[in-house]
Amino acid sequence: MPRLPFVRDLVRSGLRRVLGPPGFDPASAPGDPGLFGPGSASWRVIGDQAAIIGGIRALVVQLLHPLAVAGVADHSRFRDDPLGRLHRTSAYVTTTAFGSTAEALRIAAAVRRAHRRVTGTAPDGRRYRADDPHLLGWVSLTLTDGFLAADRAYARRPVDAATADAFVAEQSRAAALLDPRVDLEALAADPAALPALRAGGLELSLLADGVLPVTVAGLRERLDVYRGELALTAAGRDTFAFLRWPPVALPLRAVYLPLLAGALATLEPPERTLLALPPLGPPVQASTRALLGGLRLASGGSPAAQAAAARAAL
Repeated sequence: MPRLPFVRDLVRSGLRRVLGPPGFDPASAPGDPGLFGPGSASWRVIGDQAAIIGGIRALVVQLLHPLAVAGVADHSRFRDDPLGRLHRTSAYVTTTAFGSTAEALRIAAAVRRAHRRVTGTAPDGRRYRADDPHLLGWVSLTLTDGFLAADRAYARRPVDAATADAFVAEQSRAAALLDPRVDLEALAADPAALPALRAGGLELSLLADGVLPVTVAGLRERLDVYRGELALTAAGRDTFAFLRWPPVALPLRAVYLPLLAGALATLEPPERTLLALPPLGPPVQASTRALLGGLRLASGGSPAAQAAAARAAL
């Protein structure tokens, strides 16, 4: 079928326009397994196209925290660059999951530099800063939860309970690197530290302090800690309205809106209530599954996962 490579390249090009470039060089560090490596829970969950929906879901849920959305409203250029935040989130996730170890540490350092500039005062008078452990925890938890919710609803082969627990632990270790208390340069220079990090044997403050969980049950418990802090502020409503109808070209919107609908269909009742959303039932999820099935068939799987597997095998 000679047209299939053309279709595959066209679909992959469209996904890159929505999600941005992968953020890592597949030719770097031959033989390096990265933070997780082949066979890891993160490679399986994030390597499925359902992860796209998980990332969008996380952006929606994150805006329900008044301090988190205040930082977005004050410091993000999302109106001038409507897909920029999705691109940055996608690059961070893809690089930490599939990049080499050095690339994963570099993007963690880049995120930390960006966080240092994100400080201010929310409309309710409370101070916020992006590198506050409590807010770091919120962003990490919603991202991990988003990926698992999307995996359950839309993955070709949803992960079992043990793999889901492993995914939480892996994602928490990656998120813990965003803590300014972690010396990334010392970590990169220590030959014994990186294998310990991959195996979960390296002590990291956000894990030791209980901010980040290592099981699905722990993830649910930590999310419950934040429930009483959530509200849809004016900035949250504005951001949500933007996410629901971003000013992008019609072909991009035609791909993005069904993915957003699929993400909204996985929200928990308390989140839907805050966003004043009705339940989005089986028809929405069925159409999202059909779209993802078409993307899988046309794209031939995750290019990032394929590149990482080839690098690790060298």
